[in-house]
Amino acid sequence: MPRLRPSLFWAARRDISPFAALLLQVCRDLPSTANELRWIREHIASTSSLVPSKLRLWKMCEKRAKGVPLQYVLGTQPFGGLEIKCRPGVLIPRHETEAYTTELAQILLRQTPTRLSILDLCTGTGCIALGLLSLLPPPVHVHGIDISPIAISLANTNLDHNTRLGLLAPQPSSIHFTQADIFSPSLLPSLTPHAWDLLISNPPYISRGAFARETARAVRNYEPRLALVPDRDDETAGLGCASEDVFYARLLQLAGVLTPRRAFFEAAGIEQAVRVINMVKGDARLSGLYPQVEIWRDNPHKEYEVQRFGDHEVPFRGSGGARAVYLCQSDQL
Repeated sequence: MPRLRPSLFWAARRDISPFAALLLQVCRDLPSTANELRWIREHIASTSSLVPSKLRLWKMCEKRAKGVPLQYVLGTQPFGGLEIKCRPGVLIPRHETEAYTTELAQILLRQTPTRLSILDLCTGTGCIALGLLSLLPPPVHVHGIDISPIAISLANTNLDHNTRLGLLAPQPSSIHFTQADIFSPSLLPSLTPHAWDLLISNPPYISRGAFARETARAVRNYEPRLALVPDRDDETAGLGCASEDVFYARLLQLAGVLTPRRAFFEAAGIEQAVRVINMVKGDARLSGLYPQVEIWRDNPHKEYEVQRFGDHEVPFRGSGGARAVYLCQSDQL
């Protein structure tokens, strides 16, 4: 990363605030610095504390200057119409996740029964589960599962927080979060009684090498590796796939048993998305169950194009980089 010119730090102090020089170290340009300082000030103004506001501002700017993600500094991240609390140890919600959650809700509104059942595996903060709950009319049943007790605690906190703010209607029986390992054989019996309309997951999908070489320093230093890198060597050997694809192999196993009407898996990019599609096309049962297969891009609007990969023509939805794989049964076209 190139060093910043000293004149930029002088400009930050002179034109924005003495605190801006701290933020410039991570923001790297003046407009981004000004935005982050404004968000921190707005957060301080909207929350009460016995600590003087100026001292809070200095401490938060100093923390951010060390590279701590802004969402951890502020403690929240907007997600659609919700306010998602963020804590170290749980992955921060991304804008792209918000975009496909909104698009999926629109599809479900148009094409599914009145009572919806949604299974969110690797739920993290619960942002996808709660986002869908906020966008879909009742009755809807949502079940979020994560291996991390920290994540499950935070997901429940986010449910309570958004209900208290009036951003979610009180629906105590409509959504619940459970700590469980999706690779455990004991998981299936608790899920098979339901007819699922959507199985959705943002699983760990980054290879060890890519995590070390390609992720941002803030991600490597502060976000949980457990949610990013699938360190499941025993399962990888048994499922016969690349280590970074092991969660998709398991998710497709679950889809084959649970037969949800739709399945949706976030992926790291085009190469991984194509590998997931090849897993589906290479399995006679899955390819018969899900004849509609799409790759969704970062902005999943209705623009379509078709690309060929080997023997398969794959529709792409939206614009930007490849973000996820969408599977759909024939009666849901």
